[in-house]
Amino acid sequence: MSRVYGSLNQASLSSDLAHASTVVAPPSEGEIARLRQQIDASLADYLEAQRAAYLRLPVFATLYVDLADFVRRPGKRLRPLLFLLGHRVFQRGLGERAAVPSEAALAKVAVSLELLHTFILVHDDIIDRSETRRGTPTLHRALEGRFASFTHRHRAGRNLAIVMGDVLFALAQKCLLETVLPEGMGARLGTLLLGCMVETGFGEAADIIHSTRDVSKVELSEIEHMYCLKTTCYTIEGPLAMAAVLAGGGDEMLEAIGRIAKPAGLAFQIQNDLHEFARFEVSDAEVPADILEGKKTLLARLAFERLNEIDRGLLQMCFSAGTPTEGTVSKARELVTKSGAVGELTRKMDKLFAQSYAETRWPGFPASVQEELGALLQLIRGAAARV
Repeated sequence: MSRVYGSLNQASLSSDLAHASTVVAPPSEGEIARLRQQIDASLADYLEAQRAAYLRLPVFATLYVDLADFVRRPGKRLRPLLFLLGHRVFQRGLGERAAVPSEAALAKVAVSLELLHTFILVHDDIIDRSETRRGTPTLHRALEGRFASFTHRHRAGRNLAIVMGDVLFALAQKCLLETVLPEGMGARLGTLLLGCMVETGFGEAADIIHSTRDVSKVELSEIEHMYCLKTTCYTIEGPLAMAAVLAGGGDEMLEAIGRIAKPAGLAFQIQNDLHEFARFEVSDAEVPADILEGKKTLLARLAFERLNEIDRGLLQMCFSAGTPTEGTVSKARELVTKSGAVGELTRKMDKLFAQSYAETRWPGFPASVQEELGALLQLIRGAAARV
């Protein structure tokens, strides 16, 4: 099924590009790999520089090693990538509107974005009761291993992971505050970043609240709004807005970036959901069983809406069955496929990406910025289609 979806994705991407009058290729795989290596190296350097502060007691040193290892696991690094590439786009397009930060300063801002993302992952994994992250145990599961003989090791692991997630949040802010930036820029970037985190927090809260409600009681518009809060701001809008500010962009430009980011963020989350569904197997520990864990995804809600009354009842039984089994997974997959929701959401995703491409044509962007933002949207779309 994943092979079929991959073909569909390529066709959809070609359709999206037809909406752009000028097509600029996204950064090459080689360039992205080099940037990821730079980000990883900067992460490692920052974590090593902070380590000395946590050597006062052996237990602190051990926890910090666990935390640093978790942060440094291979990942897409999408948010720091968008920031670095976005700054390059805006700096070239806007010329001399602002002083150019040093490469070291840009790297530290990128590190702060990745640290914040990892903080969210740690807490998400606890909320979702996830077992693995990026192919290895989640942080709370890894920390449980420190208490193998303790009766309440699961609770201890979760509690420690919550606290260490908070440490990551603090380290991200510390990293940004310590960055040498043009006068006034540090405070402005900090305000943008924390504003994104507030939005994300409310999105996470909405996700939890919706999970307590019957699928028939949650509107599609509520789920879309939750997606925008959870994904759009800190994944797309925040990194690009921070990049624009550093290059001298004003408030109108930030509003234009928001108009690009909103449909792109919603499309990004939809594509992520579709990709997970394409790999939806109970034996695949890397795939979150959101659809069977009470999560109100657009895919689950739209499938419910499109099914007949008998099938709706069966789908609700799958949702409330508890721990996923081969039977509930197979039945849920069958019903979602039968509903046609995958095709409908694929078409919606195409339209949303096309809308984002159209918004890159805001007249306040120089022509080069318009074209290169379109290329970054291709990068965003490609990232959503990969685990």
